[in-house]
Amino acid sequence: MRLGAIDVGTNTTRLLIAEATGDGYRELDRRLIFTRLGEGVDAGKVLQPGAMKRTLAAIAEFCSLCGEFGVERVQVAGTSAVRDAGNSKDFLEAAGRLSGSPAVALTGDQEARLSFWGATGDLAVGRCVVCDIGGGSTEFVMGDPASEIAGRISLDLGSVRLTERYLVSDPPATEEILTMEAAIDDLLAQAEDQLADVSGAELIGLGGTVTTLAAVYLGLDSYVPESVDRTGVRREPLDALYRNLARMTLAERSRIPVLPEGRADVIVAGAAILSRIMAKWAFEQVVVSEKDILDGLLLQMMGRLDDRGMPG
Repeated sequence: MRLGAIDVGTNTTRLLIAEATGDGYRELDRRLIFTRLGEGVDAGKVLQPGAMKRTLAAIAEFCSLCGEFGVERVQVAGTSAVRDAGNSKDFLEAAGRLSGSPAVALTGDQEARLSFWGATGDLAVGRCVVCDIGGGSTEFVMGDPASEIAGRISLDLGSVRLTERYLVSDPPATEEILTMEAAIDDLLAQAEDQLADVSGAELIGLGGTVTTLAAVYLGLDSYVPESVDRTGVRREPLDALYRNLARMTLAERSRIPVLPEGRADVIVAGAAILSRIMAKWAFEQVVVSEKDILDGLLLQMMGRLDDRGMPG
């Protein structure tokens, strides 16, 4: 059986096509389009017509590609921007018509669980904290893939959301950076109960912000998933990279080979989130994973995770 999972995020719309096998799945195609569905959602709580149009166009393109691959079922799932918007019902109905099955808006809890199991499915890791930094929200899950999830939380903390709220100048003014960092720290305090004891746990980072920062850190001329996956990025060089990006203008950041246009304008806020996370819980390293919520969605479609995102 061939399956297609489409993740509709705040900044990107992404596709994973895979073929189910006896003990897992074989990836056939993985790609993304920058659609910025969450444009203005933080302030207005509605999906803008232009944002919906370009996102639905991306979904249509992905569904057509699924047809070429002989995919039997396509699942579209929306995350932060979709669940925050008051008019998401119309969008989900349109997405469902394109995919041929009902599109869903994931709760923060579902998103966190799917990200955890998607990222750790074939990762040799014990007790860990999985952190998925998106455009509108950041999910944390602490647990052990061999046993159970111990804590989870979704925060309204994302690269697009923070950029729209705080970063007006180009490059960002010092006052804007400091205000944004204080806001990040305030929101991270909400995760203290769920991440009460992270001593000895490994930090696993997911999402376009984390993988892009890893590619910049490695000095890649073009994005190579195999080079990025499972890369360990230390806290001090990550913080230095964040500060360097914050001093650049948008035009300067856009000239970095692995920093695409749809990421260059929000990467400073995304880097700030990861930097503050590592500082707060004293993580000395983040291990980058190419696998994420898309893989979790696929496992759910295969019946290996239930509707809550728990092993079935």
